[in-house]
Amino acid sequence: MSDHSDKVLTEAGSFMDTLVESDRFVRFYEKNRVASDPGFLTLSIPFENIDPLAVLELNGETNGTRFFWERPDYEMALAAGNKVAHIKSTGRDRFRSISRQANKLLGRSRYFSDINHSLAGAHLVGGFSFFDSPLSGAWSPLGNASFFLPEWLLVRDGQFSILNVTRVWKRDDDIEEIRAWFSNWIRDFVERLGTNLNNSQILLDKAYTGDSCTAHESESDRKRWMEKVEIARKAIREKQFQKIVLARELRVKTRQKVSCTKLIHYLRKEYPSCYSFMYQLNGDATFLGSTPEKLLSLQSQYVKTEALAGSISRGKTATRDTIFEKQLLENPKDLEEHAYVLDAIKEKLRPLSNSLEHPPLPKIKKYANVQHLCTPVAASLSSDMNAVDILEQLHPTPAVGGYPEIEAVRHIQEMEQIERGWYAGPVGWFNTNRRAEFSVAIRSGLVRRKQVQFFAGCGIVEDSDPKSEWEETRIKFIPMQKGLEYAME
Repeated sequence: MSDHSDKVLTEAGSFMDTLVESDRFVRFYEKNRVASDPGFLTLSIPFENIDPLAVLELNGETNGTRFFWERPDYEMALAAGNKVAHIKSTGRDRFRSISRQANKLLGRSRYFSDINHSLAGAHLVGGFSFFDSPLSGAWSPLGNASFFLPEWLLVRDGQFSILNVTRVWKRDDDIEEIRAWFSNWIRDFVERLGTNLNNSQILLDKAYTGDSCTAHESESDRKRWMEKVEIARKAIREKQFQKIVLARELRVKTRQKVSCTKLIHYLRKEYPSCYSFMYQLNGDATFLGSTPEKLLSLQSQYVKTEALAGSISRGKTATRDTIFEKQLLENPKDLEEHAYVLDAIKEKLRPLSNSLEHPPLPKIKKYANVQHLCTPVAASLSSDMNAVDILEQLHPTPAVGGYPEIEAVRHIQEMEQIERGWYAGPVGWFNTNRRAEFSVAIRSGLVRRKQVQFFAGCGIVEDSDPKSEWEETRIKFIPMQKGLEYAME
């Protein structure tokens, strides 16, 4: 190992040893062992300010269970691996079922540290499918709702990093056994990290051959899509609903295995204002993407979300970009679509909150290849609802479903004729300190060995142009396609 790696090992091991050998830990152990039947024990220590995605590549099991979530321009990222516990659900009651299971699991979790930080302690990471109907085929390993309690979770918040380490805690576990487990665990973890960082073979990227990806899309696919848009417009004219979001999938076969962490690394470099996410369960399937849309940010009683709907491409010059921005701000079709989303979010949050605030007019949110109308929304909760209970109220927004919600969503499956799976569902994390971050999983894809499914959608209103909507989805596929070329192993 290098001097730097030795320093990390020494500091991390020293932090952990000091923690478990302290008199405070003895008192903590005795109090919690006797008072109740603890289920899990999490210890949190400061850690080297290293990229969590690099740690996931170097220490996460490729064929195991892994999670990554990041908002680069907020300088915040989480990486997690190796599940200690797993909760899942299916059917109409999936949100309430996950809420109950999470409350029970986290209620049996105990946390000990010298760190007073809202991102220290036990976290649950995962997400939900868009619909509550059982999933089949490639989606079946993930199910309708899936979260795991990771053995390790590294979080970087600005220039400060925390490593949360969790193990099962049984009533008869001896304190010396627990001390030895945590001390040995941290040394093994950092030693693997240091060894892999010094492995020169990791620096050797395999060259992309240029013919490793084959996308399956034809002129007949384009015509069928435009026909679906016309069917949706007809339904809108007949007052069945006012807006519906239709998605389509792009299937890609690869000759080489896809590195999901390389794909995420490409996406976060190219789209630093987006939420990058990856959820891999037991190595069977990996759902990942880079989405511009926040669904929920929770800190104690304070909730933030946003209405993000209405889009136009970026201009190749500053002048054209400004012209496009002005067109978007004045386009009745996009303003109508955006208003549906904002109104629905307010309707859902009002019963839960003491106060609700948002600016009077939407602003423009710019990304590498597209710009959107965006209205941030903030609310103060009137009760101690957990993150999953709030998600149940917010999902789906008209940005990914339609308006009115029930009528539009009921028609989506028959019009799309694809299985959305986790596309446009909530993906993120929450913890014991009432912190949570969830994004809407658009601009996403499902990776299984050498087969990839990408998903993109757009909002359809009465004035929608089928050709323009096809072009919009084509533009939204581009980031994932380019990333896939980069991610060949």
